[in-house]
Amino acid sequence: MESAVHVEISVMGIDRCPAALLSTDFEVESITTDGRSTGTGDGRIGELTLRTTESSPADERAERIAGDEEKSIYRFRNEDGDCPCGTLSDHGCPAREIRADAGTLTLSFLAPGLPTVRSVVEDVRSCARNVRVRRLTQALPDGGDAFVPINRAAFTDRQYEVLRAAHEMGYFDHPKRTTAADVADSLDISVATFSEHLAIAQEKLLDQLLTAS
Repeated sequence: MESAVHVEISVMGIDRCPAALLSTDFEVESITTDGRSTGTGDGRIGELTLRTTESSPADERAERIAGDEEKSIYRFRNEDGDCPCGTLSDHGCPAREIRADAGTLTLSFLAPGLPTVRSVVEDVRSCARNVRVRRLTQALPDGGDAFVPINRAAFTDRQYEVLRAAHEMGYFDHPKRTTAADVADSLDISVATFSEHLAIAQEKLLDQLLTAS
């Protein structure tokens, strides 16, 4: 039986996700969603927790349902259903974490195999301008996980080394266990070089994911 794949993607340029839009002006602590449309015309429904501030979200899709001086909980809905938050449950993928910061939505989830991952990413791309694969690992028998590129030969040695080091040192963890500077230092390269190689490698990873048979 194939081991579950742990995937993390960053989604940017989302026009219809209330959680992502609110994160541009407010600190979002957590996001939960039932994902699927209610079937009654209400669209996708979820909840998010914001740090309480003097101002309140102006988005009419977000309704405050509880809170105190520190945190406020809002129920949000997207009547069009065109929102990455619900994509995971549409494909039967358990969400490990959904978070939003400065307009960027990060989805961390488990998928039964690469075909499902591909379907999720394709659906997310239909409602976002930019999608980047941050993590693609497979569970190991000892409880850990290993970075598994779809086609190792597509990466230069340095690109693969950067991806593997970033994964092993916890650069993609939340919260991060290391910084770009630390990973770059371990590879004896500059931060700018690390960032450049990482961006190219992540783009190749996405391309492989969407074109692999």
